[in-house]
Amino acid sequence: MAGPLWAGEVKSSKEVISQPQESCLYDWFIAGSGGYLVGFDEPMETIQIGADLPRNFAGWCMATYLEVGYTQKDNDFIVPRQRLPFDVHEEIDIIPVTLNLKFERPLTGNLNAYWGLGLGAAFSDYSARVGAVKISKDDTAFAAQLFAGLVYNVNKNFEVFGGARWIYSDVTASAPPIPASGDLKFGSNAFFELGLRYNF
Repeated sequence: MAGPLWAGEVKSSKEVISQPQESCLYDWFIAGSGGYLVGFDEPMETIQIGADLPRNFAGWCMATYLEVGYTQKDNDFIVPRQRLPFDVHEEIDIIPVTLNLKFERPLTGNLNAYWGLGLGAAFSDYSARVGAVKISKDDTAFAAQLFAGLVYNVNKNFEVFGGARWIYSDVTASAPPIPASGDLKFGSNAFFELGLRYNF
């Protein structure tokens, strides 16, 4: 009677048979991207340097990186005066710098999904010219972003990625006594980008 009970392989009812997931790796990387700021109506470029971390969050591999961006915009407008209206040419250069945390996991084949967030500061240089008079002002303001997208692993070292971001920064876009036109205000923007990442 006891023979059949010992025949064959016995498995615990608590045993879970599943496909093992590849562990998160520790690698340094550099990356660059270019895209378009919808609200600001200008292109922006970014560079990144960071590291993939050997840890995960609910199955998402983690990475942290420093990112520096650059965008620029200029504008011409007329300030009305009863006797003599005057023309104003203004421009602003904005360099957002953020420390970011990214989460990534495989979808299928070489295709991964990612999302994350970043906090930092935006450094701006505003200038306005009225005839021969030029006024300028530098500013540092809070910057934040949320992002998500897809990554395609071309090979062991190269990745192509594309996605969308929400970016916010309240940089100063005027300098007294020149009145602000409002056209150079950065504020809240959607940013669509394509980029290339190299893993060391």
